[in-house]
Amino acid sequence: MKGVLEMDFKAVFNFKQRVAELISLFKNIKTFDFLGRLKNILKDIPGLAALAGATLMFIGAFLPYIFAGVEFWGIKEYSYANLFQCGGWYVFFFTLVMLGLAYFKQIFWAGLTSALCLTITILQGIVVPLSYKVAEGYYFGTVKAGVHVGWFFILFGELAIIGAFVLKYFVMKKNETPAVEAEATAVAEAPVAPVTEAPVVEAPVAPVAETPVAEEAPAQAE
Repeated sequence: MKGVLEMDFKAVFNFKQRVAELISLFKNIKTFDFLGRLKNILKDIPGLAALAGATLMFIGAFLPYIFAGVEFWGIKEYSYANLFQCGGWYVFFFTLVMLGLAYFKQIFWAGLTSALCLTITILQGIVVPLSYKVAEGYYFGTVKAGVHVGWFFILFGELAIIGAFVLKYFVMKKNETPAVEAEATAVAEAPVAPVTEAPVVEAPVAPVAETPVAEEAPAQAE
């Protein structure tokens, strides 16, 4: 079992092959069946999950991402910032990239990109609210700061893309034939040696000796 998992891991993370697939995609982008992809998208569950996750991230980028404010004598003052205001424009850029990768069936690269964005999102969810608390700490009152709905949209979107990656390569175990591989090479059949028929040797037929027919004895005179 362990050996099988190691073989699957090596096959999935074959970066030479994955880079070649990506290069082949850009080379053949003009011949890509865009309409056919739209018609068959529902049949590609990992691809559909990745697209849904990237769409969640796209929406979350425009929603309140971080909130910060002060409560003093019952008065609450809060401010909200979206992803761009928190300096996360590169996460939005990666979101657009992942939308394209998911559409073009490049779930491997979409999954890796999402893992990178997930790390950034978690760090932002910790560091940015903490920086607000430090900056507003000189106020009298209670300083509150934390993540908002946009942060959760982006987080769940990233997890959905990573889940699509795991589903495709480790659960379904249905790896598609790489687009970059050369056309299927015809398997040459081993030449069959002609069967040499052994010459049929006819056995010599022994001559049949004819049995001499005895001549009838001459009739005796009465």
